[in-house]
Amino acid sequence: MQIVYGLDINNLKYLVLDYNESLMNGDTVCKLAAFRSGLGADRVVFMDMVHDTVIAIYNAEGHNVVPDLNDFKAARTISAGSHEREYHVTDYYLSTIVSEKTLIKAAC
Repeated sequence: MQIVYGLDINNLKYLVLDYNESLMNGDTVCKLAAFRSGLGADRVVFMDMVHDTVIAIYNAEGHNVVPDLNDFKAARTISAGSHEREYHVTDYYLSTIVSEKTLIKAAC
């Protein structure tokens, strides 16, 4: 199970979650951020919750973006232990949205 925190800052909906390499991919972020079939967000922030460090920020279209002031405000709010919503996302749901990575065969 993955805990995902939600909050709104300046009319942007944020999802903040602990660093998870399998979720840090454009297609997967799109599915997670979708308002109809996902959790619904304008931005998805991946953090190292232990060290309070922002790892990556994605927009709803799944593009890795340069952080702005609102993104850091969201991360700082979560680091302080404050949030508006908390989602408990099951491993099964995550397995359905994780995009399969293509395997590349190495030539011998």
